[in-house]
Amino acid sequence: MHQSFVNYRNYRYGTLATVATVATLAAYLLDKPRVPPNGGTWLGYTLGTIAGLLVIFLSLFGIRKRSFRSRIGTAIGWLSAHVYLGLAALVIATLHSGLHFGANVHTATYVLMWIVTLSGCWGVYAYVRYPGLMTRQRGNVRRKELLQQIEELDQRSLGLATVTTRVNAMITDSIRRTDLGNPRFRAQLSARDRSYLLIGGESPSQPAHLVPNFGNHALIEQLAELRLAARDEGTRATLQNLLECAGAKAALLQRLRRETKLAAMMRIWLFIHVPVCCALLAALLTHVLTVFLYW
Repeated sequence: MHQSFVNYRNYRYGTLATVATVATLAAYLLDKPRVPPNGGTWLGYTLGTIAGLLVIFLSLFGIRKRSFRSRIGTAIGWLSAHVYLGLAALVIATLHSGLHFGANVHTATYVLMWIVTLSGCWGVYAYVRYPGLMTRQRGNVRRKELLQQIEELDQRSLGLATVTTRVNAMITDSIRRTDLGNPRFRAQLSARDRSYLLIGGESPSQPAHLVPNFGNHALIEQLAELRLAARDEGTRATLQNLLECAGAKAALLQRLRRETKLAAMMRIWLFIHVPVCCALLAALLTHVLTVFLYW
């Protein structure tokens, strides 16, 4: 059976989190304080201490996963604990508050905890869902093999592009401007070809200019127009072969870009989760100091 953070050691941390949640809920329901339930009762302080310690423990996961030589548990075990105990900590913090909220640092800490938890839930979904989609997107072919196929299509296109000067310029420029690794995160999420295509340049009345080439569609359209206008049968056949190469390359590029998009979606939650987690730790410290200094 595949061992993932979800079913790690037969759901060890899932079971622990469930037991802790049920025990906490039972204690909350059975407690009969003289005042309405809140964080200032003996149970409130107890639950708050547990929730605070859990938050600190869970924040250590960021350090553990970067400590490759550490022998304190396994990375996958830490991840499993991080996920399940994080959900339990949210329930415990809710009961700690006694459902009393207001415009103060205590409620702000609770809200930050919700944001961290929800973004973490999205991260769990992404890591469970997207790796399989990425593999299927490539058709169970390694990325290196797809890049090799694209290179072979480019070389074949260059060999055929000598049919006219214009076609040679179009193919050469399209290959040069093909974008396979746009570093901009927004471009990765769009999964669109942001390269450009050189058009014109055959005469002074038609100066060369660049037009957006989304998914090689502009190149395919231009080749199709040239094919229809060609009078020589040999030229028409060559342009047809170029069209087939351009179409095959466009399909491969789209598969790679969709894989890149899925990989970006696996990372996007971290832009929320990590900074808000740091803010949560700061708010938690303020919350604790405020309670012990002024209450």
